[in-house]
Amino acid sequence: MSRVTMRRRLLGRAASPAGLPVRGRLAYTTAGGREGVSMAALRIQLFGTVQLSHAGQAQDARLTHAVQSLLAWLLLHRQKVHPRETLAGLFWGDQSEARGRSCLSTTLWRIRQVLEPEGVPRGTYLIAQSEAVGFNCASDHWLDVAAFEEGVQRHLPASASAYRARDWSGAEDAVACYTGDLLEGFYDNWALRERERLRMLYLDSLGTLLRLHSETGVLERALHCGQQILALDPLREDIHREVIRLHMRNGHRALARQQYECCRAALEEELGVEPMEETRALCADLLSAAKLVERNRVPPVATRSAKTFATSAKARIAPTLRSAAAKLDEAREGIADALRLAESDQI
Repeated sequence: MSRVTMRRRLLGRAASPAGLPVRGRLAYTTAGGREGVSMAALRIQLFGTVQLSHAGQAQDARLTHAVQSLLAWLLLHRQKVHPRETLAGLFWGDQSEARGRSCLSTTLWRIRQVLEPEGVPRGTYLIAQSEAVGFNCASDHWLDVAAFEEGVQRHLPASASAYRARDWSGAEDAVACYTGDLLEGFYDNWALRERERLRMLYLDSLGTLLRLHSETGVLERALHCGQQILALDPLREDIHREVIRLHMRNGHRALARQQYECCRAALEEELGVEPMEETRALCADLLSAAKLVERNRVPPVATRSAKTFATSAKARIAPTLRSAAAKLDEAREGIADALRLAESDQI
């Protein structure tokens, strides 16, 4: 029997109680239901620590390390079924062949207890026949890794010009599924390879979103993406520069200067080097702009001195003005007396 024929036969056995093929929601449906689909019956999280809930009930307490490891591997390689001998050799290669197959059968039984508790038809989620083992991708489930990978591939454009007129919240929903590094606490070679691959995809996706938001003027979201990248990879000097520029565009020179200092400190602590010439030049431009602003600003001390001088001058001039006004009044009275006298002489 060919592998393709065997897979078709195995997938055909995963059926609903009515005997119809299981038709579930696609694994990349977002948690917020943005695709317009209701929440899946089975929800599995592989980012961070492994978490599983069935019909809203958490199943974490029943997930031993061996169960988590095998289940995670099947989910990460969910597009096909796998020969039992391959899985036994991968996970129990230090055991005899018979012992390895026995351990595999026991672990699969435990996985079935978690995925398919009482009331869930056998084969709904786990395909475990004598020939091969796999996960039923046609089932009603939601998997964070699938939501992340497939959502990013669908929603992220190659450039802002190809996407400027549209909303890329779907891409942001996909990136939000990455809640931590894959399978924290697992150090098998296959887990480390997948962890690094997904981590790089996450950082690349954030970098694309940063450029999109920056090019279209959505500066706060661009800053958020830059900060997320630096939280995972603080030595990304190119991202430090982008964050500095974004702060400067927002008019926040103090934050831009602070970001440069964070970059310099991270490079010094981890690598013992100074920032690149491009980064130092950017900081020099920042300082030059700050000095220019300072030169064009009226110093507060000078403003206070001018006010003090005006008050003092007013105090000195006031008595003189009052004296002049009194003399002017006397002159007016004298002129009035002279006019009256002249008029009387004419009469």
